[in-house]
Amino acid sequence: MKNIRSIAGISCLRATRVYLTAFVCLVLAASCTRQEEQKMPVKDKIPESRQVKTELATCCWVAITNQSTQKVEVYDPADASWTTPKWSWMPTTALSYNATSEIPLWETPTDIKVRNNTVFASTAQVITATSYRLATIARYTGTGTRGQKLWVMGFNDTTSLHAMEILPDGNCVVASAGTAWPQGWIRIYSSSQPSPNHGVYTQYYFASAHAVLWDATHQVLWALGNGLRKYTYNAAGSGGTIANPKLHLDTSYDSLPSPWGHDLAADVNNPDQLLVTTNGGVYIFHISTGTFSDMPGAAYGTFVKAISSQPGQNTLVETRPSTGCPLYPANSWCTSVVNFYNAATGAATGSRTVSGAAIYKGKTFDPNYY
Repeated sequence: MKNIRSIAGISCLRATRVYLTAFVCLVLAASCTRQEEQKMPVKDKIPESRQVKTELATCCWVAITNQSTQKVEVYDPADASWTTPKWSWMPTTALSYNATSEIPLWETPTDIKVRNNTVFASTAQVITATSYRLATIARYTGTGTRGQKLWVMGFNDTTSLHAMEILPDGNCVVASAGTAWPQGWIRIYSSSQPSPNHGVYTQYYFASAHAVLWDATHQVLWALGNGLRKYTYNAAGSGGTIANPKLHLDTSYDSLPSPWGHDLAADVNNPDQLLVTTNGGVYIFHISTGTFSDMPGAAYGTFVKAISSQPGQNTLVETRPSTGCPLYPANSWCTSVVNFYNAATGAATGSRTVSGAAIYKGKTFDPNYY
């Protein structure tokens, strides 16, 4: 973020029956535990004979990294007003974080994910979170306090962490953009192991690394920086083990459609596609052909810092810098608004504003690898 060339970039909504007009096609939905039916409002009244009855699938909350409050905050898109989050989190001593060596490193949160993972004792789901100098795994569900520390690693002030992913075996990958070109790397950590062996890592240079994503369909790790890379994990012959994990670079796509990658997500509607954002645009990456195409409609834009899709909703979630952010333009990566788009057409379908927030990323809070 501090480098101008690499600026950074759960509970389901009740299954719903809605009447959609010819002009209004989307109901923003939320979370991932199925609930009872409810009626959603129709924006424009039209004759019943012209109304179309449709079943709305379940979907997910949205998590934001709010750099004003220094917290991760989770909201329900079904709520018209985002004033009180469904859940919020930051490292605290009550959650077992060290007041001297860990908590001071938590500044300017940059990434948040929730994942199904039972590797850690008494957990069913975990969150992964990063800030500029701290990467952590914390309990989300299971026995114990929500948000409690499970694994943490601190870094120096030139690291500029931007993203993190946990692998199915409990190990994790952390992405550093660095603070000056051509810095940057990804590291794979033995976070599945008990202390003191949970800090074993291997580092791979990757300029301006901003995003990492485990692809459960293809069983590979994707990383985005000044290119897009596909890694295999503990592949035969790599020498990698769960206690000393290794990545192997399988394929490198160095020619992005425009420079400086920011975010990366799976397309829940198509396992052969990834969603990619850069300084210059928003793209669909077609895995089988190794090619990019432009995202259609208003969903295409510059400097989009986060993108994700809502399962079952044909909806994209994006955040891009805007003047409503209280830190803008000095911090030119932030916004107070989360935008929603039709995933097929790219048409804008709505937005939610968190007053006073400085949002870097706003993403689907779903436990699958989206």
